[in-house]
Amino acid sequence: MNRRRTPWWMDVIILVLMSPALVFPGLINNMPAEGTPQALVWLYPVYVLATGVCTWMVYPQRPAVAWILLALLVLSNIAMYILVNTPVS
Repeated sequence: MNRRRTPWWMDVIILVLMSPALVFPGLINNMPAEGTPQALVWLYPVYVLATGVCTWMVYPQRPAVAWILLALLVLSNIAMYILVNTPVS
């Protein structure tokens, strides 16, 4: 299979957008009570890793799909920040 490489700048973008998952221990400390929000916090690093790997693999053949995956990753990073940092009433 003749596979083209992902450009270095795309590798950097992917790594930068995956970096919020490195604060996972902080997310655990601020985690909401039991239930769905807790499950989302636990699955967040798995989702970020899977999205980064899929984006890296798909970019050479389908750049548009890679950009869509990155946009979804940005939105999920924002959603996780809101979920963890919004006080529960």
